[in-house]
Amino acid sequence: MDKPLIKPGTVVDVRCLGTERESLLVKTLNVKIVHLVIPAGQTIPTHQAQGEVILHCLEGRVSLVALGTRQELKAGQLSYFFIDEPFSILGIEQASLIMTIITAKTGQNVELIGNRE
Repeated sequence: MDKPLIKPGTVVDVRCLGTERESLLVKTLNVKIVHLVIPAGQTIPTHQAQGEVILHCLEGRVSLVALGTRQELKAGQLSYFFIDEPFSILGIEQASLIMTIITAKTGQNVELIGNRE
């Protein structure tokens, strides 16, 4: 993965992202969005993300192992799991997924703008 494909404020059709196995779409200090293409029979081995993970299946079907269970994820469905949770993915049929990884914010506390009492 090289530089993110999407610039701030850009609209992108995620249905047409190509066939590259892994494409970095967005990367900021707290969010990383990756497009994954998983061919039938191919596996993304067990690993852990340094943040909370949301997997959204755009097309196809995969077998997702996370939180101690195996479940099928198909087009139009998403799954969510916690930081450092081991997971793996097996392509049941050619699949396209969006993986969003959200890391904890660091630094000074954020002050809310608005009514102050």
